[in-house]
Amino acid sequence: MTETIVREKRLEWIDWMKALGIYLIVLGHFYSVGEKFIYVFHVPLFFVISGFLSKKEDNGQVFWKKLWYNLTVPMLIMSVVNFVYACIVQFFDGTLVWSTVYWFIRNIVFGMVAGFDSLWFVYTLILLKIAFQYCSEKLFYALTVVMLASAYVYNHSDISDLPFFLNQPNSVVDVCTAFPFFALGVFVRDYKIIINGWNQKIGIILLAMAGLLLVSVCWYYNGSVGLYACCYGGNMLLFLLGGVSGSIIVFAVSKLLGTPSQLVAIISRGTIIILGLHKLLINMVWVFFPASYFDVLFAAIIVILFIPIITMTEKYFPLMAGIYRIKKGLNL
Repeated sequence: MTETIVREKRLEWIDWMKALGIYLIVLGHFYSVGEKFIYVFHVPLFFVISGFLSKKEDNGQVFWKKLWYNLTVPMLIMSVVNFVYACIVQFFDGTLVWSTVYWFIRNIVFGMVAGFDSLWFVYTLILLKIAFQYCSEKLFYALTVVMLASAYVYNHSDISDLPFFLNQPNSVVDVCTAFPFFALGVFVRDYKIIINGWNQKIGIILLAMAGLLLVSVCWYYNGSVGLYACCYGGNMLLFLLGGVSGSIIVFAVSKLLGTPSQLVAIISRGTIIILGLHKLLINMVWVFFPASYFDVLFAAIIVILFIPIITMTEKYFPLMAGIYRIKKGLNL
């Protein structure tokens, strides 16, 4: 008897979504061109994508191995790299104090954004994946309501008397505002065949235009959004609408762009490396060029420069790229 293995067709537009999304992350961290507009949806976008790509593992040991090698190890390695870089800079400008090591370790242990910087996203994602793996479907979606209610209470309460790991930007607290977007990605996953087969260009363009209009409304009326600090702006509904609408824009553009090149695929599978290390390159740009409209170009150059970095990391330092993913051909 011949066994036939049916492989699921790769969703090529996901590569474009991740590549465009990480470009927006880099551009947003220049804190110049369109910063507040980008912040409406660039992080929610990645939580939607992460939820869409997540699946429950039948084997708990496999789940924890993936979590450890795909996310935890790269997160810790790059956090240390960023810390060492900061120490070198402080050493040469005469501001380095040894207590910095203590604060770094403390912040890492308690999930503080001050310790992880951009990698707070990965810490939060780890917690979301654990919740998804061990919650029933009904409980998982019910938690969305609980998390949104918690975010509302958190943003409308005096948090000054709370422990330091709750009154400062923290990856654990950020689960509250990230949860609905991750849950949306999980929900949409059930319709991926329909989504993947939808190729009506006029409809896709209209969808992108509608998304752009809604994001503009949310940006104008909701104020500043900072998901890294569990901040949803002035209105939670506008926060949710803006995040979803922006994700729709990137999805629509990705569908229109068609089959991605191999270079885009490299960027897609290396988003965690770009996320963790891109600020090092931004700091180098700032040495020579102040914030300006050219940041749109500089952000693109930084993403492109990471292509050989990702390739070499996968070959010579796979732990930082997610060794389990490399061996098994998995995608984050």
